[in-house]
Amino acid sequence: MLENILFETHFSIIPFPIYVVDVHSWEIIFVNNSFMRLYGAVKGRICYAALFGREKPCMHCKIKDLVTADGKPNGRSIVFELYHDVDDCWYQLQEKAISWPDGRTAKYSIAVDINELKLTQNRLAEAHAELSLKNRELERLSTTDALTGVANRHKIQQQLVCEMERARRHQRPLGLLFIDLDHFKAVNDDYGHQAGDAVLQHFARLATANIRAADALGRWGGEEFLLICPEADLLQAVAVAEKLRQQVRESEFPAVARVTASFGVTVFQDGDTVESLVHRADKALYRAKENGRDCVETLV
Repeated sequence: MLENILFETHFSIIPFPIYVVDVHSWEIIFVNNSFMRLYGAVKGRICYAALFGREKPCMHCKIKDLVTADGKPNGRSIVFELYHDVDDCWYQLQEKAISWPDGRTAKYSIAVDINELKLTQNRLAEAHAELSLKNRELERLSTTDALTGVANRHKIQQQLVCEMERARRHQRPLGLLFIDLDHFKAVNDDYGHQAGDAVLQHFARLATANIRAADALGRWGGEEFLLICPEADLLQAVAVAEKLRQQVRESEFPAVARVTASFGVTVFQDGDTVESLVHRADKALYRAKENGRDCVETLV
């Protein structure tokens, strides 16, 4: 009797809600005052019914982890978090099996309200997710051409550096196309800049839909675009250029109907820098313009 009083006195002075359950019958055999203020006089009732409104033991019940095979305390103490859907609150529970003074094996649970902590964590997680989303959007905006939606000059240069390094390291081919929309100044002069913008947007969509999955398209400036073709030798890069040239020629562009494009094609050589590779493609493009436009020229 005295031992029982000592146990109950010890648990009663702890400021957090505590309840004790018989591990074999799930009967609540003790609750302290803090617990009673939350759940009332539930002593003597079955814990899963009284506390959780269930008809059988809860899925989160830790009794089997706290007792030996013959139902005695195994000395373990478990701490875990639990959302209590009845009172819509998060708790951190500390549980351990003990020998109750009357000889029964019991499990005590100390519940600490961590609802505010969880709400703060959720708010921080939401804020972090929102910040990550904004950072990704800023990254996209900083690397994307606002008008056409393809990579901007800075991004396509970065991609070219990476592909050149990969080609150099693995001794793989790499093609580069310099593309110019023919007589674009006349489009702006005759139809207006809004029509010119529509032409650029149409070309970007057309090119994106007709290049290989591994290729990378970027706007170099004005009506000029770069197309990086990994794993493409000169013949393969020319084939990509010819296919796209034909697609442009046959496509109906907004406002102006017909547009053509000129292509300069080169391939990566050992010792190339970004500047030398782009310059060579640009010189090939110049040849295409001199040869009447709407054609593909190469320079290696």
